[in-house]
Amino acid sequence: VTYALLMVGEDLDKNVDVKNILVEMGTYFQDDYLDCFGDTQTIGKIGTDIEDFKCSWLIVKAVELSNEQQKKVLQALYNELNLQEYESGSYAKVVSSIEAHPSKAVQAVLKSFLAKIYKRQK
Repeated sequence: VTYALLMVGEDLDKNVDVKNILVEMGTYFQDDYLDCFGDTQTIGKIGTDIEDFKCSWLIVKAVELSNEQQKKVLQALYNELNLQEYESGSYAKVVSSIEAHPSKAVQAVLKSFLAKIYKRQK
């Protein structure tokens, strides 16, 4: 993102607020859910983050150790958390933050980056 901003002629010192938007985007986008429950045919891997010491959710370990019935219970519990609603709300908040930025060039860069992670399947 920094390079893209530089390429469109933005002064990074005047865009400190962009960091806050990127932190919001980073919080919104965590691929641990895909790592746990994603389709291996789509994402190309599943459950390997724990092996690489990348996990931020302890639930990944539970998924690794669980049998198929236990995985279904975990999936049902996650469904109760309304994660899709959380995703939509988080997305709307990030878009609002981006659109509040005064620079259309910065907005374009951030929206491009957001488009790559929103509704990501792999």
